[in-house]
Amino acid sequence: MTDLQSCPAPMLAPPPSPPWLPRELQSALGDRAYVSDGSAPWSVEHALRVLDRNGGRDMVTRALAEATEALHPVPFDWLGDRLSVLWTVFMASRTKVDPEALGMWLAEHLRLLGHLPHDIVALAIDRAVQTAPHGFIPSVGEICTIGDPMLAERRHLAERLALVAAARNQP
Repeated sequence: MTDLQSCPAPMLAPPPSPPWLPRELQSALGDRAYVSDGSAPWSVEHALRVLDRNGGRDMVTRALAEATEALHPVPFDWLGDRLSVLWTVFMASRTKVDPEALGMWLAEHLRLLGHLPHDIVALAIDRAVQTAPHGFIPSVGEICTIGDPMLAERRHLAERLALVAAARNQP
């Protein structure tokens, strides 16, 4: 058993609400999970009513622009640096590292993780390292298992924002 395996599993908080999503918009974009009146769990009309009540209609355009920006993939230079650090930390015990193997490993990880936005991939890597039940570098699958649902939620919110923005701009 390694030192990493003997450590208790960390208590991980959920990812923070996106900074581009003001509180007034969060309630308008969220599902109405506990409403049982037969209506849809979310609709543009409901979102507009909530925005009118909370005074958030003026925030939609700016939040949509920021949401679109927050979907941009991670800069490859940052991700390459971060993955190189992981390789160094986890592979330090190897006596000889083949530079060609490192290059192929890095290129493949950049390709497979490059779709995630910067903040999501950073958090996913941290959580994969913190929760890994083994003492070696987290796999792409472990990182994507954490990051892909966060990306899907972000895309979902951005799609709803786009629908609200379009309806808000109609006469």
